[in-house]
Amino acid sequence: MTTLKARWPLILIIVGAIAAYVHAHPPAPPKPVTVTVAQGTPVELRLGHAVSSKTSSAGERFSGKLAKPILLNGQVIVPEGTEFSGTVLQAVPVGRLAGGASLRVSLNSFSLEGQEYSIQTAPVVRISKGQGKRTAEFAGGGAALGAAIGALVHGGKGALIGAAAGAGAGAVGSAATPTAHDVVLPTESVVAFHLTQDVVVTQKPAPETQHADVVATIRSLFS
Repeated sequence: MTTLKARWPLILIIVGAIAAYVHAHPPAPPKPVTVTVAQGTPVELRLGHAVSSKTSSAGERFSGKLAKPILLNGQVIVPEGTEFSGTVLQAVPVGRLAGGASLRVSLNSFSLEGQEYSIQTAPVVRISKGQGKRTAEFAGGGAALGAAIGALVHGGKGALIGAAAGAGAGAVGSAATPTAHDVVLPTESVVAFHLTQDVVVTQKPAPETQHADVVATIRSLFS
């Protein structure tokens, strides 16, 4: 105890000097850390509400939450549950497309840690045609959509498959349907989009360690 009392004047001098230094030299703000999410990265979205060729219209906004985190080298860049928003690009109800229907949607943005990011994704396209034809889903641009619609209108199954392959879209799902029906993406359903351009994401910087070092130094004086 006596030894500690004897050290008090020195401790106060050191603490005062440290406090004066910290006050005169505040820590520099940490530099933001950015990472790039590459073009082609899948974005799996769980829809917040249903989107339909019958009830939705072109230009209508929709939203949903990320169903799976977006990773880079095993590190979470965009966590599960992140809010995304998108736009209905086309909604044609049954009866207007030679008895069938079509729906085309894409994503526009997401919000992360208070920052809004604009994105571009390949449209997800779903087309239905009744009377024993096919219902098909595409992830591609307008060329794939136009070719697919033309094939469905003219009843060309081979043309449908060839158009999708030629446009680089690729059918990601198809099923026979006995009657014409509207296309519906139900609430809570998961829809897979793909980025068509890189997205630079700013991550929260690591906390500064300077003040922690000061506290550790002061504590050591009492040990």
